[in-house]
Amino acid sequence: MTAPRLQVRDLSFAYPQRPVLDGFSADFHAGVTWVRGSNGSGKSTLLKLLAGALPPLLGQIAVDGIDALDRPLDYRRQVFWCGPGAIAFDHLRPPEYAAFLRSLYPHFDAAAFAAQAAALGLQPFLGTRLAALSTGTQRKVWLAAALAAGTPVVLLDEPLNALDAASLRHLLQRLAEAARERRQAWVVASHEAFGDAAAQAVLIELDRPAAGAAPASRL
Repeated sequence: MTAPRLQVRDLSFAYPQRPVLDGFSADFHAGVTWVRGSNGSGKSTLLKLLAGALPPLLGQIAVDGIDALDRPLDYRRQVFWCGPGAIAFDHLRPPEYAAFLRSLYPHFDAAAFAAQAAALGLQPFLGTRLAALSTGTQRKVWLAAALAAGTPVVLLDEPLNALDAASLRHLLQRLAEAARERRQAWVVASHEAFGDAAAQAVLIELDRPAAGAAPASRL
């Protein structure tokens, strides 16, 4: 097996009165890793930590040798996170949002974004500010960006939520391709299976309090 793209060692995090991770360690290789667990198990918290959106209490996170604490800006340029909430920079229109992301991520592919946007049915909304779009349409813009980001690591938190049937089929196909291609490390947090990609994924279970070392298993 090739070296992991993303390495996590002894990661700890807690909210007031609620521990979430305690000495969590895992290697995330190219392909797809499925972080599975019920609501409240810590999936979203883990992805926010991996994205650099939350600071850990303890531990180390690195992408291709770039440490998140030592080189935070360089680290965040290697990781694209698509979360479950509202999209940021919602004063922009989708093409403007893509142009802004191109300035942040060295390998962001504007042509790929346009192709993904078309596949997700976003053409009627390209001239509309993100703030005026529905939650589901905003989520599709964010997913199109994730599919075009070109970063070594892509983090998707509950990506199946609020998608219409055609967009869901497209996303499942793209994830299955990512699992076969094994160029980027895709970390998908989901309480439900996501098609062929889930069948090929390395599984990390979080359904336990204060999750620690995570023995990855191939499904």
